[in-house]
Amino acid sequence: MIKIECLGETECDVYDLETEKTNKFFGNDILIHNSIYLHMGPLVETVYKGREKTTEGVVSFLDKICKVELEKYIEGCYQELAEYINAYDQKMQMKRENIADRGIWTAKKRYIMNVWDSEGVRYTEPKLKIMGIEAIKSSTPAPCRQMIKSALKLMMNGSEDDVINFIQKCRSDFYKLSPEEISFPRSVSDIKKFRCPNGIYGKGTPINVRGALLFNHHIKERKLTNKYSLIQNGEKIKYCYLKKPNPIYENVISFIQDFPKELGLNSYIDYDTQFEKGFLEPLKVILNAIGWDDEKKVTLDSFFS
Repeated sequence: MIKIECLGETECDVYDLETEKTNKFFGNDILIHNSIYLHMGPLVETVYKGREKTTEGVVSFLDKICKVELEKYIEGCYQELAEYINAYDQKMQMKRENIADRGIWTAKKRYIMNVWDSEGVRYTEPKLKIMGIEAIKSSTPAPCRQMIKSALKLMMNGSEDDVINFIQKCRSDFYKLSPEEISFPRSVSDIKKFRCPNGIYGKGTPINVRGALLFNHHIKERKLTNKYSLIQNGEKIKYCYLKKPNPIYENVISFIQDFPKELGLNSYIDYDTQFEKGFLEPLKVILNAIGWDDEKKVTLDSFFS
């Protein structure tokens, strides 16, 4: 009997296994491989030269090419291989995954694609496929995740100026959000390990744990334990950066659900750092990959024009 137990939402590392010099390997007699992406632009330009080119037409053409030519050829090669090695049966398969008109790769297995067809499902409007990008990480504040996704859509279908103007609007909107909305969600552990008997925390304490120890210390010191529960190991918390100097003389504070206004830290929340780390830094990685800026640059030509 197999029992499946839900562990809820957890944060952990995911490892993509590969073998040296190839991305294919056998595991439990199953051939594992990664996707291979083909640039079909030259073929499309040749076929549609002098003809009207529509997105629907191009996607349908590429879908047909994959089914009639590529998949048929690959199946023939697999069958030939099976006969060559005298296999009992031919089990290897390869199917077309996505058809996209634009894509941005920031690193291996980190990319965004503007997908019009996914495994035979055709879209009236393109959908973003996002792999390994900060936009889908649970450790990024929810408003930042949504803003990053909107910025990515703009990159796919707009201009550099459109993205720059959008970033300026996001910055303005970000400053109107509450501390709870802009703070970084995390799990916290090893609180006892990093607690210092001669102080609040020891050297090398992770920032979210440091914020948790500071929260516990000041909540107890101000006798607010009836209103706020102390942070324990395994707790889901949020933390945000603080501007210095401030009443607790630290640059971070953590909390469980409600920001502790009684500590007098509301006016010291470092919105600039939160915006930079939560939104701009992940976005700049993608902007740098395509050579775009996140703000308008003043040049001598623009100064005299």
